[in-house]
Parts: sequence; C-alpha cells; structure tokens
Amino acid sequence: MRTKRVLSLLLTCAVLCGMLVLPTAADTASTVSTAFTDIADPEVAGAAETLRLLGIVNGTGGTAFTPERTLTRAEFCKMAVELMGNGDQVPAQMNRTIFKDVPATHWARGYIAVATQSTTSGSGENASTTPGIIRGDAYGNFNPDRAITYAEAVTILVRILGYGDSDVGMVWPSGYLAKADELALSDGVRLAAGDTITRGQTALLMENLLFIDTKGSDKEYLTNLACTITDETIVFDVAAIAPDGSAGVKVSEDKVYKTDHAPFSEDLVGRRAKLMLDKDEKIVAVQPSENGTQQVVGILSMAYDSMKVSGGGTVDIDEPEKTEVWQDGKATTYDKVYLSGLAAGTQAVLQYSAAGELEYIFVRTAAGRTDNSTTVVKNKPNYSGNESYAVYKNGIPATTEDIRQYDVTTFDAANNVMYVSDLRITGIYENVYPNRDTPATITVMGHDFTVLPGAASDLRSFEPGDKLTLLLAYNGMVAGAVETSAAKSTTVGTVESIDSSGNATITTLNLLDENGKPLTLTGGTAYTGTRADDMLGQLVSVSSTQKGRLSLTKLTGGGSKSALDVQKRTMGSVKLSDNVKLYEQVNASPLVEIELEDITRATVPAGQITYVHTDYAGNADIVVLNDATGDCYTYGMLKVETTRKPIYGDLENPDTVTGWSTTTHVGIENAENPSPAANLLTYTNYRDGKPYGVVEGPKRKDGTRTLGTAVELKSVDNVRSDAFDMDEMTLTLPSMVLPIADNVQCYNKATETWFAVGKKASDEDYKNALNLARAYSGTLTVYYDKSPDEGGKVRLVVVG
Repeated sequence: MRTKRVLSLLLTCAVLCGMLVLPTAADTASTVSTAFTDIADPEVAGAAETLRLLGIVNGTGGTAFTPERTLTRAEFCKMAVELMGNGDQVPAQMNRTIFKDVPATHWARGYIAVATQSTTSGSGENASTTPGIIRGDAYGNFNPDRAITYAEAVTILVRILGYGDSDVGMVWPSGYLAKADELALSDGVRLAAGDTITRGQTALLMENLLFIDTKGSDKEYLTNLACTITDETIVFDVAAIAPDGSAGVKVSEDKVYKTDHAPFSEDLVGRRAKLMLDKDEKIVAVQPSENGTQQVVGILSMAYDSMKVSGGGTVDIDEPEKTEVWQDGKATTYDKVYLSGLAAGTQAVLQYSAAGELEYIFVRTAAGRTDNSTTVVKNKPNYSGNESYAVYKNGIPATTEDIRQYDVTTFDAANNVMYVSDLRITGIYENVYPNRDTPATITVMGHDFTVLPGAASDLRSFEPGDKLTLLLAYNGMVAGAVETSAAKSTTVGTVESIDSSGNATITTLNLLDENGKPLTLTGGTAYTGTRADDMLGQLVSVSSTQKGRLSLTKLTGGGSKSALDVQKRTMGSVKLSDNVKLYEQVNASPLVEIELEDITRATVPAGQITYVHTDYAGNADIVVLNDATGDCYTYGMLKVETTRKPIYGDLENPDTVTGWSTTTHVGIENAENPSPAANLLTYTNYRDGKPYGVVEGPKRKDGTRTLGTAVELKSVDNVRSDAFDMDEMTLTLPSMVLPIADNVQCYNKATETWFAVGKKASDEDYKNALNLARAYSGTLTVYYDKSPDEGGKVRLVVVG
C-alpha cells in the first residue's frame, strides 16, 4: 500500500464531506515533503523520498530528481540492485565481462553483472538455482543505453518478489504484466507493454513493491531491507525533537522516533498510522490507517453532546463522558473539554470506526494564537478572488470577496486556510495591563481581552475613559481598535444576575471568548430590588457610556417582521445562515440552544421571534425564539406543596392571629425525578397530581427559585398501542398526527411507578420506556401540550 496515495485519498474524502479543507489541488504538492525540489506530483514526491532514505535513489544532482526523464536499461538495473540491497556486491563485479556491449569502461558494468547473476540455495538434490532478474538478448548484448520498456521494468520487479516464468506462464510479457496487476505492483501507473518508463513512474512502482509480500511469505518485501512496520499509533507531532537534538516524530506514549525524512506534512498530526522504520529505527515513511475513516474539521462551537463544525455540519457526541479526546498530548474526555472550551476555528481530527462510530477526537493547536498571521483590513480590501487558499468567515465557507473593511484575517499557513472575523465590541476603555504602550490585556465592559502585539499601535491612540470599538480575531483576541464613528457593534446577551448593589453579569450571544465560550460582561446598572428581579433572564442589548457601568435594554419581541419558514430556512427575504445559532426561551427563562430540526411546526409566527442578528451577507446567524418547540418545559405530574403561616396582631396584641399567609411551591415528578422537591415559588394556585409542563423562572438574588410558566397538558383517552409509529416517532389520532417528544414520559397508574429511563437517559431509553408502556396495555392515555401546527408533541403517556 502506497503511503502518499492513502493520504491523498483521505484529503479527497475530506473535501467531499464538506469538512475543513486542506490545500487545494494546485497546492497539494506543498503538503508532501521531499528533499527533491523538482517533483510536482505529491505521490511521486512521497515515493522518491522513501526510496532516497533507503539509499535506492539519490537524484540527478543537487536537489533534482528529474522525474520526467526516461530511464535506460542500465539506470533501471542500478536502481533494482539497490532495491534488492545488493549494492555492496557491485565493486567485486566491476571486472566481470558478461555482455559484449558492456565494456570495462561502462559505469554500470558492476550493477549489470550483479543483476544478471544466478543464485543457488540448498545442496545436493535439494539445490535450486534462481536466474538473475534481468537478461540480455539472443545476440549476447545487454543494450545498456536503450530506454527500458514498461514490460521489462515490471518483469524485473516481479522477479525481485520471487516469481519466475513458471509462476506467470511462458507467454511474455502478458504473464508478468498480469501478475503485477494481481499484486497491486502497478497501482498508480498505467502504461502499455512497449512504452518507455520515467524515473517518476519507476519510483511509484518500487514504492509499491516495498509493501507487497514476497512469494511464499507473509512478510512485506521491505523486511528484506531490515525495515520494520510498527503497529498503529497516533501521530502527535511531526516536528518533534529527539533526545539527541535531531529531527523526530512524536507518537503515542510520548515516544519520539528519529527521522532523516524531509519535514512531514502537518496533516498527519492526529491521524492513526503505521510507521515504516529502517534498520536504525528511523522513520522512512508513514502509512495513514485504513481502519475506519478520519475527518479533519474546524470546531466552531461546542454543546454538551454535539459540535458545530466548518461547513455548517453538526457532529453528534453520543457519550460525552466516554468519548476520548487527545489535547495537548494527553488523553481526556469530551465532557471535560466542553467545560474548559475551545477557541472557535480550532482544528481537530475525528477518528471513526468502520461501523461509523466516533472513536476519538484529536485537538490540533488552534491557528492564529499568535500575532504573526493576524491582520486588520484597515483599507477597502482588494482581492483578486482567485486565491488558492480556503476562506472561512465567521465559521462558514466564504471567498475573499466577502472580506470587508475592518475585518480581521488570520492565515493558517499549515492548512492553507484564512479565517476572517467581523466580531467587534463597542464600549468604554476601562483599564489596561500592564501599560498603554505595551498592552497585554484591555478591559471593556468588565471583561479582560487579550491584546495581540499588532493591536498595540491602535490602542495607543486611546486612553482609559474613551469610547472605542475593539476589532476581534476569530479566537476572541484583540487585533485592532478604531473610533466608534468608523465601526461599532451592538452586543446582545442575557442577564445572569444582578446583586443588591445593581452590579450585573451578562452572558453574550454574539461574542465568544478565547476558549470558545460565550463572553461574560460585568458592570454596575440602575437596577435594584424588584426591578432587578424583573430583569433576570431577560434578553437585552448591552452598551456602556461610562467606566464600570452597563446600560441594559430589554428585547421583548419584534425581532422579525416575517414568520420563520422552517423548511425554506427563511424569514421573509432573510435567509438563515449555514451556521445559524437558534435559541429558545419561555418568557424570561434561561436561553437553550436548539437545532432547526427540533421545530416540528411548519412556521414560527413573527410574534414568537424575539431577536434576529444578521451577518455581513444579511443572513440571520443568531435567532432567539419564544416558546416555539415546547421543549423548554419539564413535563410530568405536578407536585404542589402549600404552607400557611399565621399573621399576628400589632404590638398590643402580639399573640393574636389576625390572618394567614399562604406560600405555594411546585415541582415536577417524572421518570428522571420520581421523588422531586417542590421548590419553585409561585403565587398561582395549581392542582396537585395533574399533568403539567413547567419552566423555571429566574433565580432571585436571595437564591429563591421561582416558577416561570406552567401549562396543563391536554389528554386523549383510549389510544390504541398500534397508533404509535415508533420508527417515525409519531402518533396518529383521528383528528391529527402528533410528533412524540424525544424525552416522552411514561407512567403506570396502576403501580404508581414511572417506566425507568436511567440516569443521563438517551433518546433510545425513552423509546424503550414507551415500548414497555405499550406492551403493558393495549390502550393508553396520552397527553400533549398543544396542536401540531403550534409545535405540540406527545409529552406524557399513562397506562393502568
């Protein structure tokens, strides 16, 4: 199997899958490393480098290989002798005359003698003689300077593998050509028998031969050259330093192998591969794994059980706490990486098994963490539009024509990708560390932003107290700063908390920090007491007009004048971006990120679209919906606890009860929480034990948890078990077809127990519980929240 051909196939698959792309076809040669500088074909370059390290070829002078030059019979003979590891026998054969047209003065006389001599093994009756790998003509000539044909070259290589005329048939050259095809020796080379062959084509054939088993053996030919192949390992660093200071490659278990190979492509990092080692255990070649598939993606954002990646795709993480992640040379799990966060655009390798299961994620070093590749587009951009690198703006594929003034570009040379960001934040310059001349961090709206060195000159034009706009790279670092008249932005977020002094904490929607987490802003506000409680959980726009202070404005609707057409992905003339982030809340409940497929209704009315943010192209990249799916609620049986406390008289009658104060708390009992605490404060009277859905409201500054919204479920009795389509997860009723919620709750009224789903239940666990409920009784009572055209689903099923 040819090393570079496998790698090229993986690169092709990556492009077809819409993943983070790698170098374009025009630049592919640059990703394959070789000591020869005149080879454009990456496969030939890789083959020539392998043969160079094994001492089989040494070029044609300097750094030239001359891959297009036709080989003579003498030149091919020399390469074949070195391929057999018999080059040390040449000096002893220089004075031997075999062919009359190869005189003592011919440079290849010794090589030709070695190649044509027979070898004898065994003795007596068991003795056997193997003819040489190459022969002369019927007139006793070798024709050393005649161009060798493809048929002659293939015949020699097949013989090196131990096959002779008796193995391939007596009809030459068809027998040898057929054997070469059978052994995959001719992979990558398609020539007719009489065609001449170039140095580049010969390199491909000879590299193929290295990985083919010799006749009657289960060992690859390369073992004849004292080479070995390691078991599969993960490549961690292709530019590592060995203990003696020489170049090396680092793999699993912190092992570093030396290598004289020209620098390997960075694309190998994170891939599973086998290493081909020479007799000194130096790496000669790297074979990417054929087991399963590998994908290279750019991670745009992370949820607990999924990742949004470049190209608009989503990667599901079925078991976050078990999914292995390699980061900074150490093994961890996805759930831990999610908590710590990753910078947007961080490149990762996803390893899948042959069955399509995600085996591990390898996090590569994020591009643009330093300043040398990051630039602010200060003037009107002027790109040709024919650049050879891939462009991603705000995480989605773009072109250089999409770059605008004051955008920030970060070029990842290793992967030939330009990241473009138009993220910015406008506010008061509050503080700087360590000083204005050499700022390392700058504080705006209570957040400390890391400053890239190139931004220092911009920031020297401002001083604390000024209002400015920070221009942010795709990873959240400050790349520049401008006056608000040149560029500004509106920051949107939710109110997480407001303390008794009015100091607020805001989590942003449209800005991320250096770890890929939503940016946190802090500052004083005018909100205290009940006004502060009313702001908790609200979606707000945030601005600052003086140091340490935030101005908050509620966004209460009117985000769109048109309804959201789910199938068309439009709101009137506004399209949803490929990497749109959808959020849902119920009134002032915490925002929950959702996927478009979570919306089962055909349209979402404009009145339920709270906020829309559009990108540079006018497409919606952030949309906040109000109660569009019903999935923000927790469903089950309502548990109600009411406490009464006496109200006593005045100071003159302290023991006299003049009335009673009633406090009501509620909770939800369901399969995940069969014995809940009623801990949500409400001032509304509810009936205990009734089927409900509830949404928790904002937590008050004193820690009190409140009930936000509650809906009583509607019921349908005597539903037959065969009305459920468990493949489509729908329920067909006479008047409507209802989707079944992924986390549908199932209760057995006769036994007063919930059908168990276990901790950290999956969709399959809920489906299994529903099947058990259907098996228990032929008819069931189902509860749903609203009609299907309003996004309603089956939320609860009761039997018994």
